[in-house]
This record gives sequence, C-alpha cells and structure tokens, in this order.
Amino acid sequence: MKLMTVRRLTERSVFLAFLSIVISCSLALADVRQVRVAWVPDGDTLILEDREVIRLKGIDAPETGYNDDPAQYFAREATQRLEDLVRGRTLTLRTGQIPKDHYGRTLAYVYLPSGENINILLVQEGMAFYYPHPDQDPDLSDRILRAQQRAIDKGLGFWPEVLALAPEIEAWMGNRRSKRFHHPECGYGQRISERNAQELSSLREAFYAGYAPCRRCTAWPVEYR
Repeated sequence: MKLMTVRRLTERSVFLAFLSIVISCSLALADVRQVRVAWVPDGDTLILEDREVIRLKGIDAPETGYNDDPAQYFAREATQRLEDLVRGRTLTLRTGQIPKDHYGRTLAYVYLPSGENINILLVQEGMAFYYPHPDQDPDLSDRILRAQQRAIDKGLGFWPEVLALAPEIEAWMGNRRSKRFHHPECGYGQRISERNAQELSSLREAFYAGYAPCRRCTAWPVEYR
C-alpha cells in the first residue's frame, strides 16, 4: 500500500514538473512589450507609433469600407470604441508562437494599464465577434467565446440586428475543422467533407457555438446610409 502511494506521488511530481516546463516554455516564446498607438483604422486593428500594424488576436470586427466598398454595419461604432479605449494610453501587447499573419500584421492580445484584455472587452460589448484561429491561448479563447455568448444573451452592440438577418435560411453549414460557417449556396461550404460538416439552424446557433462567418459569403449587413 505504501509503495503504491509513493509511486503515485512520484508520478504526480513528474507530471507537475513537466507541466511547469511546458508553461515556462510557452511564456518564453511569447513576446510581451509596452506600446503606444498612433491611430485606429478599424475595430480590430491598431497602428503603433513606429508604424507597426497590430491585429487583435482571436476576434474580428465589422469591416471599414475601402475605395468604393461600403462599410459593414457597426464598423464606425467598433472603430470609435477601440479608439476611445487606447487613446493616450500605454498598452501591453502579447504575441504568441505565430507572431504575424499572412498580411505581415502582428497578432496580439492587448491589455489596458488596468490589466483588462481589450480583445475580450470589445467582444463582451458586442463591438467584435469571436474569431477562432491557430495559436490562440486556450484560456483566452474560451473567455472570448463566453464573452460573446453573454453579449448575445444581453443583445448588446450589433447582435440584435445581425442575428435577425436571413430568417428564411433553414440551415447554415459549419466546418468543424476551420470553425467557419457558410451560406448554403457558398461554394466553400459545399466542399466541406462529411466528417467536418455541421448544420447550424440559425445565425445565433452558429455564433453561440463559436463559428465565425466565411468572408466570401458573410451574412453581415452593410452600413446604413
């Protein structure tokens, strides 16, 4: 009996030591630094004083219109809210093992001097939505999704208007692997393998389950003129 107990304690100690090493390595790979913002082009992007472009990790905000393209619904409000949060403040920026996206933008979680996570704050106010992607911190990813679910339940920000769209569509098509959902007529959605396909009965179900809209067939409305 005593031998079994000692063996279990030893195995537990080895596991805890291994876990400590993994956490330490993860922290070592993360880049944490202090920054200041020059301007805010949209609700999920920051331009720093040295012109570095920061893309807020794990979220997406309504797109600001460029050239002749109209802005998406709530783009102005999301951009203004992010600008109000960061104006004149020194922020803490934390990146991960994949520091940049394919556009060369730095992917980061950004924190206010109070310690609040701006990525989560924007989602919980209905100014941005959860955008799952590789190399996200699992705990923060879960917190962002829970913040989105609370914002949906409370009808905050853009959610009442967005979730009321396309009631005639009986099922959207989700991809379990990519965590994107598609209009039933979207070519990308029609190519999803049977193993990864997930029918979603409404936009609410899709967003509540943590799926983000396909950029090619998004249901997001344009800004009211």
